[in-house]
Amino acid sequence: MDFLEPVELRPVLGDGAMGTMLQMHGLTSGECPETWNLDKPEAVAATHKAYAGAGCDFVTTNTFGANPIKLSRHGLDSRIEEIIARGVELARGAAQGCLVAGSVGPTGGLLEPYGELPPSEVEAAFETTARLLEKAGVDFFIVETMIDLNEALLAARAVRKATDKPLVATMAFTKGARGIRTVMGASPQEAAAGLEEAGANVIGTNCCSGMEEAAEIMKEIVAATGLPTIAQPNAGLPIPEGDKVIYPESPEAMADGLPKLLDIGVRIVGGCCGTTPEHLARMGSLLGKAKHPPGVN
Repeated sequence: MDFLEPVELRPVLGDGAMGTMLQMHGLTSGECPETWNLDKPEAVAATHKAYAGAGCDFVTTNTFGANPIKLSRHGLDSRIEEIIARGVELARGAAQGCLVAGSVGPTGGLLEPYGELPPSEVEAAFETTARLLEKAGVDFFIVETMIDLNEALLAARAVRKATDKPLVATMAFTKGARGIRTVMGASPQEAAAGLEEAGANVIGTNCCSGMEEAAEIMKEIVAATGLPTIAQPNAGLPIPEGDKVIYPESPEAMADGLPKLLDIGVRIVGGCCGTTPEHLARMGSLLGKAKHPPGVN
């Protein structure tokens, strides 16, 4: 099934955080989450299975950092094909009929002239990731958690070189003195226009600090594009507690914020940092989904 078909018919429920769930299984700070596809596949599969059981319409591969530039910092760039292939296999095997989204996250570096990365190198890295995700058989792509519009555009164009499958593109915005912007200064309107031109089929935000901020961001994005839109906020503003980070927004609180997003016109909803299958199940119940998340241990 084409991912865009249900989007036209009804609200679609995406999944939630992968990193949060792997941390519950023991992922430590600084560890490369993508290696868990190879070393601890049962934890990755359990996370996908839990989201599918919560009623999510798609699960997202554990390939957020699986690009040559980011993997090279862990000495793992030579294993990129293995990491991506296994990541897609785990998602497909646990998806219980859900669609599988291929995650493409940022490189973790800065483009020239602000940093050391030439745009041509970054686009080539994203194209490598996109072609491997396409080869492994994802249903669609999601370029996510981008803070630099130029990097997001390179990623979107790279995906478009590799495939004609649907492309979702989300950026992380915050609200400050200049209004809503990414860390690098792009407004929701600028992001929507640029990503649409670069070939995205769905545009939105993720990794913002809760449902209320997501609603403010999405008002601007919905007004700026005729494309379907997506919102996957964090479970509130993170609170440091010792060596941990707590996300305070409960499943009930996130569900309470869902109608506002839908009223704005958001077509796809889900979660990012701090969200769990319980958050998604509660949101899904408002969308008429009767599933409940299984245990993830």
